[in-house]
Amino acid sequence: MNTKILLSVALLALPLMGAGEAQSRSLGKILSDSGLSPDDIEVMEIAARQLFEPLGRTGDARRWSNSKSRSNGAVTLGRIDGNCAELVHRVSTVKRRDPATYRTWRCRTADGEWRVSPGPE
Repeated sequence: MNTKILLSVALLALPLMGAGEAQSRSLGKILSDSGLSPDDIEVMEIAARQLFEPLGRTGDARRWSNSKSRSNGAVTLGRIDGNCAELVHRVSTVKRRDPATYRTWRCRTADGEWRVSPGPE
């Protein structure tokens, strides 16, 4: 799994826990608790990328599913703030049947590339 996807996983999991808890947990444990597989994260990223390359409009959404893991969800383009876009993920997994909501940000760098970010500055 590449570093960008690992970072995305960590950022997806952080809203679910306090700062101290996040610091003490390994990425593997965070992934395991989320119920998301590395393949799920990749499929989620492909769906999300369709919302910001090119940049869509607030409220645009894409559904995704992974037949191997039976996970599914949707990602919606939330706020657009300057060169940053909020992505709101609703995710259901076999491990967590009740949908979970995760928020992440992508910000466009000076060279035009979108990067995972803590949000607009």
